[in-house]
Amino acid sequence: MTATVLRASRMRAGGRGRSLLAAGTVLLGLVVLVSLAAPLLAGYDPTAQQVGPRLAAPGGAHWLGTDRFGRDYASRVLHGGRQTLLLTGATMLTIIVIGTVLGAAVGIAGPRLDDLGRRVIDTVVAFPAVIVILAFVGLRGPSLTTVLGGALLVWWAPFARLSRSLVRSALAEPSAVAARALGASRGHLLRTEVRPRLVGPLGVLAAVEAGQLIATVAGLSFLGMGAQPPTAEWGAMLAEARGAALAHPHLVLGPGLAVLVTVLALTCIGEGCATSSTGRPRW
Repeated sequence: MTATVLRASRMRAGGRGRSLLAAGTVLLGLVVLVSLAAPLLAGYDPTAQQVGPRLAAPGGAHWLGTDRFGRDYASRVLHGGRQTLLLTGATMLTIIVIGTVLGAAVGIAGPRLDDLGRRVIDTVVAFPAVIVILAFVGLRGPSLTTVLGGALLVWWAPFARLSRSLVRSALAEPSAVAARALGASRGHLLRTEVRPRLVGPLGVLAAVEAGQLIATVAGLSFLGMGAQPPTAEWGAMLAEARGAALAHPHLVLGPGLAVLVTVLALTCIGEGCATSSTGRPRW
């Protein structure tokens, strides 16, 4: 009876996970599609001034209104998505590759190198990433690429820690031990024993960390550390809207909802991947 109830509970949780995964995928797909189609959906240059009345309300030719310089706000929000998603996505892909390769190399190394690598990875994970990014911005000057470069210095560590743990676990499996006893090479073990166990957990972590990276980039741009005017970027647009947010709420709703929907979509994808197959998170 208990086993039946537990199995039914896991099936329900797995169904919720698949629903979250589907919803997150659809939301993220819409954000990416709309951002890529920005020139078609909003036919104004996002940096061109006086294309309409200053601080015009949404409607007519400017369906998200205009800002204090008379720039079309829909164009800025949509082109801001291209800026944020493309650069952040490329940075996250680089982070995943670096972290996975370093973690796998440490995990498959000998005990001494593994212990040293584990200590280094744990130290980087424990150090606040925002502090490193702010220090890097202080050295190089504020810009979106500088913020992402600072993130690249430390954001790889969670992927390296997870990759190392999964490699060590996979190599301890009886099938891997038997293959090693029969003379299997490290490359063969990585392909047959390690790689199938890496894909799922790394995908979950990538979705969650991508959402956190987008939120961090937007937050630092809001504080003036990231993208600089007149670049269309969601966090920088929120910073520009601070003085007129109450009188002209459309200045906040556009980029604010864009950040919220994107981070929510990535979180749903990560949570959905974690629970859909087993009915419980894989953390």
